[in-house]
Amino acid sequence: MRVSNADSDTLLTPRWPAEPIEPAHAWIDYDVPADEFLVYFGGKPVAKLCDPLDAPGFEDVAIMIGLDANDKETNEIVGVQVIPMLLGAVQDQPEWAILAWAAMAGDFGDGLLRERLPAFLDAVHDAFDRYWTPPPPMEEQLAAIERARKAREAAGSDATP
Repeated sequence: MRVSNADSDTLLTPRWPAEPIEPAHAWIDYDVPADEFLVYFGGKPVAKLCDPLDAPGFEDVAIMIGLDANDKETNEIVGVQVIPMLLGAVQDQPEWAILAWAAMAGDFGDGLLRERLPAFLDAVHDAFDRYWTPPPPMEEQLAAIERARKAREAAGSDATP
């Protein structure tokens, strides 16, 4: 996800928090019907957009980048989203299954979250550092969509009944 600084045209890489995320202060949830695991670093959900990592073994993981009061992207990573968790990400990261259970268990899962969340966040942080790349410019994305549309139309007109 490209993030621009309001004072310049310079593209900024989203910034992982400098301080370790304290599990006791994070807002953590597992939504069973959606199979979605969420971690907000600051203790509550905030306005954000999700940017998939597309890293090997992390295809179902996205970083969440904060939005300011004007719905403009900041360069601050405010959390992590994993969807699908149990039906997707856990296939590559089986040790993450316990996080979903601990999030659903409420007070009974707090100890497990405090114990296991740091390793999960370290793994996501490492994948972000090694694999994150900004998307192509919007014009390039739109041109690719148009090329694909034209290719579909051409393939349809070449088909014989």
